[in-house]
Amino acid sequence: MGKPQVVSDQSFEQDVLKSDTPVLVDFWATWCGPCRMVAPVLEDVANEQGEKLSVAKLDVDANPITAGRFGVRAIPTMILFKNGREADRIVGYLPKPQLMQKLTPHLTMAAPSAAATPTASSTATPKAPPTPPTPPLGGSPTSSTPNAGVGVTKIH
Repeated sequence: MGKPQVVSDQSFEQDVLKSDTPVLVDFWATWCGPCRMVAPVLEDVANEQGEKLSVAKLDVDANPITAGRFGVRAIPTMILFKNGREADRIVGYLPKPQLMQKLTPHLTMAAPSAAATPTASSTATPKAPPTPPTPPLGGSPTSSTPNAGVGVTKIH
């Protein structure tokens, strides 16, 4: 894909919510130090994930409607949209390995036939229970984001 795509209040519906691929949207502002820290990480992710993931940037100062619509109260906030819905939310700076650890489960698809047909190895080894979903507003005291609140700038 290359560089993250710039989206706006006007283009958000078409570019993000109607996208055929998952889209990671970085809600940011020019004056935000942690936002500048996460920018090169997101460029790397955009370059490496190619067709699996699109990366977009939305300036919260220039596009307050969309930021408000999704309850963005601190930046950087990265929201992963999949099939037009929020699939995950990360508030604050995350180094690339931790960011990819959060994103990867949303980018891989299990083959339907593998789940339908048990094999000798799958019947002998019990499977771990699924990971509970991330709460809708990352950064709360119960958030599953490991460093929620780190590298965060509150929006007034």
